[in-house]
Amino acid sequence: MGNNLKTALKVLLQNRLQALLTLCGMSVGVAMVVIVSGLGLGAQQTIESQIESSGPTQIVIRSGNFRPAAIVSSGGQDSGGGEVSEGSMSDGINDAEANLPAAVRQAHQQARRPSAALTNRTPAAPLGDAEMRVVKRDVKNVRAIAGGLEGNVSVDADSGVPVRVVHLQGFEEAWPDMRSWHLAAGRWISSGEHANGAPLAIVTAAVAARLWPGVAEPLGGTFRIGGKEIRVVGVLAPKSEGGAAESTVVPTISVPLALAQMLLDRKTFDTITVRTTSVGVTTAVANDIKARLRTLRELPDNMLEDFRVDTQSVSAMPSMGLDPRLARAVHSNVVGFEQASWEEMARSLRQAGRTFTLLLAAAAAVSLVVGGIGVMNIMLVSVAARTREIGLRIAVGASTNDVMVQFLVEAVTLAALGGLIGLVLGSLGLMLAKYGLHWATALSPGMLLLAVVMAAVTGIAFGFGPARRAAVLDPVTALRAE
Repeated sequence: MGNNLKTALKVLLQNRLQALLTLCGMSVGVAMVVIVSGLGLGAQQTIESQIESSGPTQIVIRSGNFRPAAIVSSGGQDSGGGEVSEGSMSDGINDAEANLPAAVRQAHQQARRPSAALTNRTPAAPLGDAEMRVVKRDVKNVRAIAGGLEGNVSVDADSGVPVRVVHLQGFEEAWPDMRSWHLAAGRWISSGEHANGAPLAIVTAAVAARLWPGVAEPLGGTFRIGGKEIRVVGVLAPKSEGGAAESTVVPTISVPLALAQMLLDRKTFDTITVRTTSVGVTTAVANDIKARLRTLRELPDNMLEDFRVDTQSVSAMPSMGLDPRLARAVHSNVVGFEQASWEEMARSLRQAGRTFTLLLAAAAAVSLVVGGIGVMNIMLVSVAARTREIGLRIAVGASTNDVMVQFLVEAVTLAALGGLIGLVLGSLGLMLAKYGLHWATALSPGMLLLAVVMAAVTGIAFGFGPARRAAVLDPVTALRAE
């Protein structure tokens, strides 16, 4: 194989112009594959990011279940709630149901079973490390999880700030990304600082103005709570969730969760927030969390949950103060709406992205085929020009396989060199698209390796014919060739 490679390189150097033209065609084809793959992958990642940022991928777990008995957050519906369903009859079947099949009528009656048969556990158990471990360990399609704890605390009198009470918000490292927080100044709290409960804080500009009136730069400002000096290391941008609107009455200070638990003297969580991998699995993840928490808390079938698992869609639907019938209608349909709208939209966008990538890949494949035709062309020319050499090799004992391998190595070497040049050109093209045109691009090592492999396979596919033609030449005829 080593001798064949040396021979292949020698032959290519002897025919520099032909080899160069073939390399141009092959490298352009591979560069197109790299550029198209990078653009397609970048577009796909952009679509996924937009779906995650706009779709309901957030689930909030809370202790206690204060929803009215007639409303089930998972989308189920019953007729409990203090009033008789509209159109009801003495046998429980209304006019609209009279003509329905028996199985459908039975399902309707089951859905409207009285909620009085369900019991409640009082008081509700708080959320703790056990619930956090179950969600982290057993629930699939979870991208991030973070516990939260809130409460009002008094600021030490010797802190030098005009505020006497602040609202502590304990958060974990994943929280800023989950809530789309952005910094206007300073830095985030590191993993080690979160783990150690470092006395650091993140505030909004409005909170900083209340704590230190007239101070233009709040970074580095300190105040004391429970004898512990807390220093501000970051200021949230105005558009971040949890911004100035929360600080109109009691200033909200965001600190590491471990620090908040110590200052509030609590080891539990007010909320456990989960971010799913995509909008298409949010409902399934919420149902899985509910089932596993029921098992963890050993709740029998006739007992309501002493916790709530709400997706963003369900959380956005009001219940208190509404007419019970309207509240039931809203909550019983919100999950169906979520599945029919967000999940269908996500599926459509992903399909559109895949179609876009396939169309570009087809155009790149055409360029690669053109490069392969160039390889076949130069190999046919090489076979015609070296007919006497081939005849001489066969006459002195070279087998058919030896001749085939020699020309296949030449074809693959030519294609591989074109592939390497194409990788460089494709990478430069992606950089131009990203930094010059500001397009979304992505580059992965696997994609680069695939491009080189495709170039080599193209060399084999288009070099096999000329190699086979050289291998089956009659040595006598070949030696007599001019």
